[in-house]
Amino acid sequence: MTKPDIRDFTRQELAGAITALGEKGTKADRVFNCLHKKGVATFEAMSGVRPELVKKLQDKYSLAAFPKVEKLVSKLDGTIKLLLTFPDGARAESVILFNKNTVSACISSQVGCACGCTFCATGALGLKRDLKPAEIIAQFVACRREAGKPIDSVVFMGMGEPFLNWAKVKKAIMILSDNKGHNFPQSSITVSTVGVVPVIRELADSHMGVRLAVSLITADEAQRAELAPMSRKYDLRQVIGAARYYGDRTKKSVFFEYIFFDGLNDSPEYAQKLLALIKDLNCKVNLIMYNPGPAAAPYTPGRIEKAKEFQKILVEAGIRTHLRREKGSDIAAACGQLAAGA
Repeated sequence: MTKPDIRDFTRQELAGAITALGEKGTKADRVFNCLHKKGVATFEAMSGVRPELVKKLQDKYSLAAFPKVEKLVSKLDGTIKLLLTFPDGARAESVILFNKNTVSACISSQVGCACGCTFCATGALGLKRDLKPAEIIAQFVACRREAGKPIDSVVFMGMGEPFLNWAKVKKAIMILSDNKGHNFPQSSITVSTVGVVPVIRELADSHMGVRLAVSLITADEAQRAELAPMSRKYDLRQVIGAARYYGDRTKKSVFFEYIFFDGLNDSPEYAQKLLALIKDLNCKVNLIMYNPGPAAAPYTPGRIEKAKEFQKILVEAGIRTHLRREKGSDIAAACGQLAAGA
């Protein structure tokens, strides 16, 4: 039987585990610090922890080997893509984005994805497995190391649908933000979903400080169902309703992501459709140009002049709208292109 990986435990869970071993739960702080702040690779490397406790932990729990990390660097803009291979051979990708004054880490939540979005390279893979908390944290650690400077924000916009692996993603966020470990602020973490309505509502009712992004993709119901099959389970009305509930409960704005396809959803008519959905919400819209993914996908990127016209309509209606400059497209690191080296 495989021993549980001790890096998957929140500090509170670790305290319970240590208490169950006949030790004081307060010793969890030191162990947690060794695991996450110091980043020890072995039990023996836990400095300041009594050898007797180290032996008990080693007998009951495991420490998985750190993933192998391969790096690609964009010649266009310096974006870094990391391919992480875990001990069982599963692979996931993370992206480091260098902005004018900040650095963002784009993190994956699953190996592959079950949502099946027809324009997305990750969706073409299907779902291989969920990532565990320790594997999610390993991406953050690798991004911080390869960036060569502090990470300012984390976005769960890599491979997978975070809300279909929410229990593990939530634990990873709790570990990442714990002040005895990485102490990364939850207010600098954004979780993006295609619209898993029950989890949006759960997040709204929680005390977590993370921000919510919703990938609307388009403003037409039938079109969205074709582009993102998940829409057949949670339609636009339900998704917008959940986003409104989140905003009302948390008093935070919601980020809506709209993907620009040439000749498909890029007309002023679609801008008006989008306005009709979101005009009374505290929100911001990110307009994202489609990036070619699966070879068979019958789509082409939108045109910048039409995107600017679309943006102008939204801005004039009072909606904060950003036309996002995609980065890393030459190394397949842009939105919708991650495929774990497939």
